Amino acid sequence: MEVAQQSTRPGSYIAHFCDIRGIILSFVGVNKDLANCRFVSKEWRVFIEEYLLQVYKMKKHDIQLLRPVWEEMHQSMSPKIKDTIEMAEIRKTVYENFNNNTFLRSIKLLAKINHPSKSTKEGVLAVMHLLVDEEELSKTGDSLDWVYFRKKLFNRNFVKELKSIKPQDLSPGRMAKFEAALGMETITEYDQMYASAEARNVYMWAVNIVEYKQFLDTLTDDIHDIMRQCKSQKAIETEFDHFENILKITKCIM
Repeated sequence: MEVAQQSTRPGSYIAHFCDIRGIILSFVGVNKDLANCRFVSKEWRVFIEEYLLQVYKMKKHDIQLLRPVWEEMHQSMSPKIKDTIEMAEIRKTVYENFNNNTFLRSIKLLAKINHPSKSTKEGVLAVMHLLVDEEELSKTGDSLDWVYFRKKLFNRNFVKELKSIKPQDLSPGRMAKFEAALGMETITEYDQMYASAEARNVYMWAVNIVEYKQFLDTLTDDIHDIMRQCKSQKAIETEFDHFENILKITKCIM
């Protein structure tokens, strides 16, 4: 490769890692595959493989140091904490399985309707309490109508915000207004099931994110801390396993 040809010929591979950093990243970063080594001279390939082997040894050593800490953490967990963490994983999976693109597509289509049915209108406007900033909503006198809804959906910045909304973004005030709107308008899941398909998608998205947020609010700081440690452990082990598989495929290790 051109990069290899332009680099100084190494007297020691350790002193010249920076010269081949771009090559190494192209192998393990983009394609996750060292097959591109065939485009490099055999001499450079030896140095690259040696470098990757050294990285592998360091990663393996770090994991060996962390493993006793991880084992102690899991052994010290009470059955209740283990059950809570397991439930959190299940609830997270349920929440993430709802296709956010379905929600976005549905709410955009609804904004094109001039005169929606009563059930569609009431359900969608209730959901808007989750999506509109409390301060902005208070300026409208805490009242939403279909004209306001359509105006917001034609605002590109507002739609952009909807794409990235997370449970953590829902304040207690927003959720309280959403639940109050459901109660006041006597909106039920039955009503929404027989509303338009788009209104049903929007309503189910709202129920999904609110229920998940309410569950997250029941988790203590200690539980959140343990979950973060478990997530970190899983990420480190997954990354190491992937790196190890790459080296096995390319026969850097056996």
